[in-house]
Amino acid sequence: MCQTKDDSGQNQKNNGESPHTSIDSPRRKFLKTAGIGVAAATVSPTLLAASSKSAITVTDNGYDVIVIGGGFAGVTAARDISMRGHRALILEARPRLGGRTFTSRFADHNIDLGGTWFGNSQPFIWAEKMRYGLELAESAAANSEQTIWMNGDNRVVGDGSTYAQIYGSAAEAFYAPTREYLPRAFDPLFRKDFGDLDETTAAQAIDRLDLTQVQKDLLHSFAGINGHSFSDKSSYLDQLRWYALGDYDLWNMWDNLSRYRFAGGTKSLIEKIHADGDFETRLGTAISEVHQDGDKVTVTTNRSEKIEARSVVVAVPLNCIHDIKFSPSISKIKLEASRRGHTGSGTKLYAQVEGKNPVFMGHGKESMPLCFAWTEYNDAHSQVVCGFGLSPNLLDVNDDDEVQAAFNQYMPGLRISESVSYDWNHDPYSKGTWCMYPPGMLTSSLAELQRPEGNIFFAGADIANGWRGFIDGAIESGARTATQIDEYLSAGASA
Repeated sequence: MCQTKDDSGQNQKNNGESPHTSIDSPRRKFLKTAGIGVAAATVSPTLLAASSKSAITVTDNGYDVIVIGGGFAGVTAARDISMRGHRALILEARPRLGGRTFTSRFADHNIDLGGTWFGNSQPFIWAEKMRYGLELAESAAANSEQTIWMNGDNRVVGDGSTYAQIYGSAAEAFYAPTREYLPRAFDPLFRKDFGDLDETTAAQAIDRLDLTQVQKDLLHSFAGINGHSFSDKSSYLDQLRWYALGDYDLWNMWDNLSRYRFAGGTKSLIEKIHADGDFETRLGTAISEVHQDGDKVTVTTNRSEKIEARSVVVAVPLNCIHDIKFSPSISKIKLEASRRGHTGSGTKLYAQVEGKNPVFMGHGKESMPLCFAWTEYNDAHSQVVCGFGLSPNLLDVNDDDEVQAAFNQYMPGLRISESVSYDWNHDPYSKGTWCMYPPGMLTSSLAELQRPEGNIFFAGADIANGWRGFIDGAIESGARTATQIDEYLSAGASA
């Protein structure tokens, strides 16, 4: 979704869209055709043609809104804006829609290399699911046969109830302040007085608790996967926010993090939203500058094309906002938050397993290459397992032996035939995975990140009030921004 190269000038094949691959390894044979899935967003030939226009200057085009970024926030905003009668244009740097969601094919499944699961407490994505009648599927691990966790360096295989007793009591202690400080889950700044919770790291909060080492290890790992980085990187207050959004119930929160997915992958939803609007889309169109002058905004693309509109929606990831040149400059708080970045920087991968094994859910330690792993698809003669790690430094997802060893820490008998991953950290239009805030950012920056500046508006999963970092949050933010835009344009028309 981010529209410019990163500061180091790094770029990836297909605009950062090639999954990790060892092309000489038979385990990676699927990835030889991955490029097809990369650009497989469903758009009309006219939209694809638009992305290859020569450099021109457009001075009188009649656009009411230019939306920078074709992820869920941008596409939702464009749909809703167009339904209110305004002419909108999406400019997306990638050759596909979806942003940090990315559906491809692996082991005969539509798998999502970014963005996957949701649950019953996420209202915006459920509204869209029901609106378009999309089919759901469940993670196989929702009905796991084995639960695996670590006691020091020793692997423990038990049942769900035993695990729930050990982990559940620890989690209840960790999340104990939530209802007091976050009484309104979708209004995270309502309380205003948060004590030191936002400045405290999740790791510090865990270490203060009177728990066994096993329980602390489980909490560090869970806080780690939530922030997709080590537990000392994320705000304790921001960790508590997920619990509030899960209706102050631990296992309901888990369901919202990992239970349901779209049978056709996340692309099945974004294609429906995109098709439902009446707006233009240009793929492969990165943005270098946004210039605001009175009642118009001029956007400059990477091909030096200048496009004017009455307003702009910046719907790129937090970590990429500062890559765009704004004139006049946007607020220092926005730019500083973007340069600091959110915590999401770990790994995610899928692997196909030969034969049949118990369906499992594994909760490891944050120092392990994969701090969580589980069975995602339980097929007739094979399985697909999924795993998350907190840093690329812990696991080289291109190394077949390391991938095998990482999953074998949970299930020693697994035999992996192929695997797939995607490095969002080196993708210049993402610069990271999902968003959780580091200490201090929630209370100091969220309101400012949401605030429009003149006729420049901001949207994205990273600045949602509710499920920030999730598809649900992206849809929430896009819809809210569309309303702001409509009010702004309507006020201007009647002035």
